[in-house]
Amino acid sequence: MMEIYKIILRTLSAYLMLTVLIFQPLSAQDKTLLTEKPGTFKFRRDMLNGLGPDYQYRKTCNFTNTESEVALNALEKLVQVFRNCPVLKENKGFDAIYDLGIGRCNSKYGYPVPSTIAFYLSTWSLYKGKEVQWTIEPPQWRLEVNMTDKYKDNGFNETDFSNASGPTNPAFSEEAMSRATAEVNELFYQPGVKEAIKPGIDRYGEIYVIYNPDRPPYWQQVTIREAYRLLINYWKCIPEKAESDVMVSAVQSEFNRFSEAEKDRYAYFGDPESVYRIGYVKNDTPVLRPNPEYWNKTLPRSAIQIMVLEIPGAEVVKNKMNNCLQVGDGYYYIYRLLDEINISSLLPVIGK
Repeated sequence: MMEIYKIILRTLSAYLMLTVLIFQPLSAQDKTLLTEKPGTFKFRRDMLNGLGPDYQYRKTCNFTNTESEVALNALEKLVQVFRNCPVLKENKGFDAIYDLGIGRCNSKYGYPVPSTIAFYLSTWSLYKGKEVQWTIEPPQWRLEVNMTDKYKDNGFNETDFSNASGPTNPAFSEEAMSRATAEVNELFYQPGVKEAIKPGIDRYGEIYVIYNPDRPPYWQQVTIREAYRLLINYWKCIPEKAESDVMVSAVQSEFNRFSEAEKDRYAYFGDPESVYRIGYVKNDTPVLRPNPEYWNKTLPRSAIQIMVLEIPGAEVVKNKMNNCLQVGDGYYYIYRLLDEINISSLLPVIGK
């Protein structure tokens, strides 16, 4: 019996060792980036007028074919600014696709054509003596253009129950529920500590916002009174009356603990005494929402008025870049791009 047990153990050990050998990541000796192989580049353009309704407000962002075409041309010019970075100018080691795509339609807080730019770098490597290319989900990076609502999911994220069946709350209707949910979910928390790099460039941790400093703020702060008004209105509209009564009472009681003067102070996230963690003590996490007054509506809707980019800290980028090069990971080129970007060079692209 003991001998059979030993045979089984040896068999399992051999199987596990084989599995490790098969599935272990490729080492630097297995795969080497072909950093000198000449590459290609091309643009891939979507129609930016085919956005359909924005599901928050049930309206349609109707951009014309002409506005779409002019906006796409503006995005191509923006990509050319990025192509001043040596890694993209040299275009070696990868075939690049610059995808100019649609963005989120927002009929309430938007104005210009929203869009995204995705940089896809299909990298070339030498693997076991053969040239291979990373084509499926290749190394990529993207930025957003003309969208001030990027961080709306970094907030209350209340559920829309507008499709509920058998509601018991007389105040419920599909339209009222949908509207109340959209309004409360407009609120979000600042995504990091704000650092004003220079006029027109703000940084929140790894997030950069490129904008026109001569316009009103792209985000606006919300008062305690306004935040609770939206929360109470949301709970008044939900389909189940019993749940609505309990939550409206609880949120109203929480709101009532503030004095009238405190209710008109700006709201901040972090109060431990609040179910929603909302208080008036100033910190680095104010409650915000997009500011529609930011947009310069004398400009055509095809103009670029704001950009949002995510770039890790310089030391992180350099470490990842070097590590990727050592192990033959194609993301080396993405991190090299992030290392070489001159953020200030993007400012002239912003329409004024």
